Amino acid sequence: MSDKPTVLIVDDNLNNLSLLYDYLKNIHIKVFIAENGESALKRLEYIKPDLILLDILMPGIDGFETCRQLKQNPETKDIPVLFITALTETVNKVNGFKLGAVDYITKPFQQEEVLARIQTHLTLHKLQKEQKIKTEQLFKLNQEKDEFLGIVAHDLKNPLSATLSVIELITSHYDQISKTKMTKILNELSISSKRGLVLIEKLLNINAMESGKMKIFLQNINILLIVQHIVEEYSDKAEAKNITLQFNKQNKSYLAFVDENYFFQIIENLISNAIKYSPHGKSINIRLILNDNAVRCAIEDEGPGISDSEQKKLFGKFSRLTPQPTGDECSTGLGLFIVKKLVEAQNGKVWCESDLGNGSTFIVEFPIVNSKS
Repeated sequence: MSDKPTVLIVDDNLNNLSLLYDYLKNIHIKVFIAENGESALKRLEYIKPDLILLDILMPGIDGFETCRQLKQNPETKDIPVLFITALTETVNKVNGFKLGAVDYITKPFQQEEVLARIQTHLTLHKLQKEQKIKTEQLFKLNQEKDEFLGIVAHDLKNPLSATLSVIELITSHYDQISKTKMTKILNELSISSKRGLVLIEKLLNINAMESGKMKIFLQNINILLIVQHIVEEYSDKAEAKNITLQFNKQNKSYLAFVDENYFFQIIENLISNAIKYSPHGKSINIRLILNDNAVRCAIEDEGPGISDSEQKKLFGKFSRLTPQPTGDECSTGLGLFIVKKLVEAQNGKVWCESDLGNGSTFIVEFPIVNSKS
């Protein structure tokens, strides 16, 4: 793709077109030409130049009318227009500026003046485009910040409110609470506190990733042992929902070039999610697959599945999808966003294969050797 600025010259005088074309070609500007207003408007359906040099006196629709139509079209209204004219009356210039032109080039041409005006307005247009992009980025970041604060406030409010209620209950009725009930109350206090802590840890993870403070230490690790450990660790949570965890592997070693701690976090998150969203009495199948260049870990559940439209936003920040936890577990909408960031930071890939109503399979793939060696 060329980085050259582009200019459309609109003039019915072939000598003018040739002269301007030569001026601009010599300073490495890509030039398009049109011989009247109608053909210029047609060309602008397919090209979007950085600048338009527009003659005023032309057969058919003149330059003023052409400019008026350009400025009424959302696709072309921001392209700067320089009028080319032999008209010198102030009223004509004022009329042109009212229609949205940014400058005039008068005939006969003076090469230095023509090039200076064109370069000035190309530079201004480039700066305006860059500023527009930055403004849009800031607007998006501000929207994300507002969404972030709203979700964090909501998600932290529930566990904090539950914790406060339990503390008030203990304070008010301490002498009347039996040891059995106190154990139950403290367990509820622990659960609500952990929910708040999980959210805070995920937010800190995101901050580290987005600020570039995340340290990745890649090395060849036998991920079989890590996956096996996580499966054993989550067997009790699965059993509490009568869910069967099945771990299938064919080899004794599955070497992957990963960061051990972050790989653990990825697989733990995916297995935890599978349990969280699986109905009671179902199975979760975890498979390790080895090929010549990569190792895959696939976590297949028998949950409700994910629609095509929701799969597109699956790994987005704070994505809240239709499927809900089936055992009163909490969901922050951050887990899969973190998984994707961690996987990509280790030169890996993550994706989901799902049909609505037929469960989902989350797959992560990592290189088996240093891809940069």
